[in-house]
Amino acid sequence: MNNEISIEIGNGVKLVVLIEVKPDQAQQQIDLYDKIRPLVLEEEGCLQYELSRVAGSDVKFVLIECWESQRHLDLHEKTTHMIEANANSPSFRASPATVLKLAHLEND
Repeated sequence: MNNEISIEIGNGVKLVVLIEVKPDQAQQQIDLYDKIRPLVLEEEGCLQYELSRVAGSDVKFVLIECWESQRHLDLHEKTTHMIEANANSPSFRASPATVLKLAHLEND
């Protein structure tokens, strides 16, 4: 994952992945998501895996991922379906995805 900001939420991890595809390539992103989503949701520790299109854009998407722990996320990145997806995505993406790891705001 590229451009990663690494902050954990307690023991869990929440990712916001910013994706931009090449013009007229949005359906390839959607098809890839539809293919791997059931596999990802079956992975141990996956709490959420949801792709949305940015309103008003034909080329921008946001993927939300929640994992029970960093260990679960690390295992996810090593699965065959994710290795294949990461190898294929440059063919239709405008640039590498930007991955942000989020943290809850702490009240002092």
